[in-house]
Amino acid sequence: MSEAGRVTAMTQTARKTFELRDFAMPDTPADGAILKVEAVGICGSDVGYYLQDPPEPRILGHENVGRIWSIGPIARKIWGLAEGDRVALEEYVACFNCDWCRLGEYRFCWRSDVIGNPEVLRYGWTPTTVTPGLWGGYSQYLYMPYGAVWHRVPDGMSAELATLFIAMSNGVQWTGIEGHLRAGQAILIQGPGQMGAACVAAARSMGAGTVIVTGLGSDADRLEICRRLGADEAIDAESADVRGRVLELTAGKGVDVAIDATADSGTGPLHVAIDALKRQGGHMVVQGRGRVDGFPMDRILQKAVTLHVARGHSYRSVERGLEILKSGRCPLELMHTHNFALGDAALAIDATRGELVEGHRGLHAAVLPWS
Repeated sequence: MSEAGRVTAMTQTARKTFELRDFAMPDTPADGAILKVEAVGICGSDVGYYLQDPPEPRILGHENVGRIWSIGPIARKIWGLAEGDRVALEEYVACFNCDWCRLGEYRFCWRSDVIGNPEVLRYGWTPTTVTPGLWGGYSQYLYMPYGAVWHRVPDGMSAELATLFIAMSNGVQWTGIEGHLRAGQAILIQGPGQMGAACVAAARSMGAGTVIVTGLGSDADRLEICRRLGADEAIDAESADVRGRVLELTAGKGVDVAIDATADSGTGPLHVAIDALKRQGGHMVVQGRGRVDGFPMDRILQKAVTLHVARGHSYRSVERGLEILKSGRCPLELMHTHNFALGDAALAIDATRGELVEGHRGLHAAVLPWS
């Protein structure tokens, strides 16, 4: 922040276009706070947003970690926070009144629903024209109204590692809550990107019996990270018989849970996942949109597969994700590969897309607004 009380933020103004812009530092709301951003992780959805034309300028970034810079008296009393406390800020800005909010399922709250609400209030999405404009983490400061959903970050955890809280919460949500994975069961995870790697770590933390992950030939580095995170087998789906290998690893039974974390790669992985599932009654979790033509509904019916949609995370899954990060039992620092200054946000997007940066391919990157 400058002496004049201005806040610098990297603002998306068009497709593949960022501009550094200054915003006025907002007044601290009585029932909210101002967050000084330490680090913001780059999610795969940020890549998709960057490649789209925004309806209005917006500040991307929803894997936000920082310290309370100022807090209003009502929020101080109700939230139990004080200046200097470190928190992780979810993307959702909730109403706290609907049935979904009362269950901790803020992702389904109408106020924060990017799919159904044209006037959604959500970090990394809401335009800068909505007062006070600071609705994304590619910024020095963030505005926290009463509806902000936050979590305490454990002491001693680095800000960069803490930005993995969204990926880990998705891993917990998709494997344990949506996928119904139980200790001793077998799971197939398709795609070794951020979410696939987080699912590997989550499955291992839940006591999975056999963890199998698949990727492409170009994913050798990511598959190796998944091995080190606890995968029993990492398969190159382009050169190996995935179905056959899964049956070998599960004594011919197949897996109990299959997660497609390939993000819109077509129906091919779905067919493989269905083949890999046990004869009857498995759970399949699907990420992405637009899969209509050729969707294998008949085969899902034949095997009595329970189909789940991978769409965000609940409050309890974030809490559990932070616990896994804190435990240190899994080398999750391997997932975080790059840090960037605010002015290099476009490069951070490229790294998250998997492009080589300084000779290394990215998996999870973070922007540090004050570096």
